[in-house]
Amino acid sequence: LIASALARPFGVNVVDAGAPAAAVIEAQPEHGETVVDCLNRLLGQAQALAYDDERGRLVLGRPGSMKAATALVLGENILSCDTERSVRERFSSYLVTGQRPGTDDDFGEATIAAIRQSTGDAGVTRYRPHTIQQSGTATTDSCKSRCEFEARQRAAKTLETTYTVQGWRQGNGELWKPNQAVVVYDPLNGFDNETLVIAEVTYSQDNNGTLTEIRVGPADAYLPEPFRPKAKKKVSEEADF
Repeated sequence: LIASALARPFGVNVVDAGAPAAAVIEAQPEHGETVVDCLNRLLGQAQALAYDDERGRLVLGRPGSMKAATALVLGENILSCDTERSVRERFSSYLVTGQRPGTDDDFGEATIAAIRQSTGDAGVTRYRPHTIQQSGTATTDSCKSRCEFEARQRAAKTLETTYTVQGWRQGNGELWKPNQAVVVYDPLNGFDNETLVIAEVTYSQDNNGTLTEIRVGPADAYLPEPFRPKAKKKVSEEADF
């Protein structure tokens, strides 16, 4: 409901493609906040993604909420691939720190002392720590969720790969679309019939023919950032996302 209201003035229709049914706590747009920033904040609370379809509609759903009919198979429909596999944004450990405000009954050192949660990435063998300051009101759970999110998303991002295939459509006649879960067989890049998520689709038609570039990665690479609550107010507004 909120997403439709935000998009309506721009003439953009909103489609529900499996977005989780969740109530968002901080639904009121902030002063000076753009529609995109407001929507991204709400998506973080609902743990949903937003992307556009071939009709220009705004689609809401979980990562990989739709399934591709055709697999990407090396030696069959894969013409070429491109992958960086860079670990420059990946770290051996993640430490998230934050603070919470006090109340009339709970104040002093217990509230101003930093809350700390950490996790590691076994895939990074060199000592390379990363510290993140949690904004807003921090809790043990929010800091734990943030550090786990950072480790999972950054590790998954390194596996992103772009494949080029012939044509714009799958075997069943449907277009290749973002957010489809697709089976990938590409042993050269370590994918042995793994289910990945299509993050981006680029259609082209030129002297090289009719082609589609498909960027894929593990679902963890496209997880929305966990919701970071602000300091509590006397009145909170709730609404259906």
